[in-house]
Amino acid sequence: MAPRTTKKKKSANPTTKPSSTRPARPPSTREVADMLGVTLSPPLKPEQIARLRKALPGYAGILDDVAALLAEDADALNLPDVTPEALLAAQAEQKYLAAREAVAHAVYRSLFEQRLQVDDRAMKMLEKIARRINALKEDDRDLPARWKLLLDFLGTFRQGGARKPKSAEPVDAEPTAVA
Repeated sequence: MAPRTTKKKKSANPTTKPSSTRPARPPSTREVADMLGVTLSPPLKPEQIARLRKALPGYAGILDDVAALLAEDADALNLPDVTPEALLAAQAEQKYLAAREAVAHAVYRSLFEQRLQVDDRAMKMLEKIARRINALKEDDRDLPARWKLLLDFLGTFRQGGARKPKSAEPVDAEPTAVA
């Protein structure tokens, strides 16, 4: 085989920073919440979420118009717990949180996709090692034993999963006819 005369240029991944510039630890959830200016609240239970009213598309945009109408007809409607001020405060809070949610979602999505790319690269390397081990096992019979950890791991999740033990129950040769 002829030696290579040119080397492939390694392309830098623009989505990741060099490890020397990364902080020693990720920011805590409290630090991120503080940075975004939001309150960190405990997660709601699924049944609590199910009981929440679902927002109609565009509802936040009409809150100020409804507040103006309510100011005019407050006496006729007689809703002491619903005020124009409360509607406008809800609108302002909704806009504030929605803007921060959009930023947090964009950051989350970017992190998620970067991690998927790293997972892909790492799995590609593991699979390449396993293929090489399988190709060389005739020359070095001890090689698969030394790499059993990796081969078993990949065998469990690849090619339909690990083999299931044979069941002790006899299998009926013919199904029972129902009359």
